[in-house]
Amino acid sequence: MKKILLFGLTAMIMLNACSKKDKESAGGEDDPGKIIPEIPFDQLPASSTSLTVDGNTRYVNVMGNQRKQLPEFANLQAKSNKVRGYVKDTYGRPVKNASIGVRSSVVGGVSTPAYGVTNDKGYYEFEVPFGVAEFYNTGVAVDFEGNRAALGLYPADGELSTWSGPSGAVENFVLLPYGQGDPAELATEAWIPNNYFGGNMTLGWEIWDATYSPDGLPLGSKFTIKLTPLSLFHAAEKKTFIIVKTVGNMHQSMEIVNLPLGKYKVEVSAPAGDAYLVETFFNPREGQYGLTPKTGTRHTPSYIHVTIPRTGNGNEVLPYRGDWQEVAVDVKKYSS
Repeated sequence: MKKILLFGLTAMIMLNACSKKDKESAGGEDDPGKIIPEIPFDQLPASSTSLTVDGNTRYVNVMGNQRKQLPEFANLQAKSNKVRGYVKDTYGRPVKNASIGVRSSVVGGVSTPAYGVTNDKGYYEFEVPFGVAEFYNTGVAVDFEGNRAALGLYPADGELSTWSGPSGAVENFVLLPYGQGDPAELATEAWIPNNYFGGNMTLGWEIWDATYSPDGLPLGSKFTIKLTPLSLFHAAEKKTFIIVKTVGNMHQSMEIVNLPLGKYKVEVSAPAGDAYLVETFFNPREGQYGLTPKTGTRHTPSYIHVTIPRTGNGNEVLPYRGDWQEVAVDVKKYSS
């Protein structure tokens, strides 16, 4: 009788082990993390923030160090010669079809790539070539304001480092609507737009000169940009940004970075005279994203701004970065 019970217990253990192995090979263990319901845009709490930028500052990070709360992840163990993990959005929902790319290098600088895509559970797992491994691609294509846009992914533990391919690695990622990227890049180039997961806008202007720049802005004057959200991607609040900029002679442009992803009404005003905006830089997604109308008039003081995605392919996005091209516009003043 004892032999029968022992045999039955052994069989159950082996069955559970096989079941777990089959589950992992089929796409990873189910992740029991909490899923938070998304609040419809018209029900989001509204707020506003005012920011003052002096004449010598070239950028403003509208969200500062703020980041949406990150989701929970299952505790995965590393597997030899493999990299694995989950990708979720900030609500804890699995992100399907995210692209994860790794390359391994050995002595001599030769590198070998490997690539994986998340399944319905947001899970990925693939073999890593021999050598020292690192991520070279983490992105996902989503529907954004009626078109396809590729977004970068944030490492859930806040860092991406190299590892020995044979030892294996676990790395989870999060799809963010805004937030700072790689701290090492921010330390030296905090004004670069794709160092943030949020959108961005570049404002340029000329210094007023009665002969050569009659639509320029007087040195030392101030202008105001107001951005009011009309729709947002994965938002927790509707935040309006009011930015007051002093015109200086050190920089004749300013980057507005880390805007929560979405569509905004943009209004510009200048005490020195009526101001308007003109989209100035090449727009690779003309007709889909950017400024509307491309050139303002005295009778159209409000404009629609949607940040411009560089691509619609998730496998073209670099790790630990956003993937947005700035909407470049000039601020001009009516001379009369």
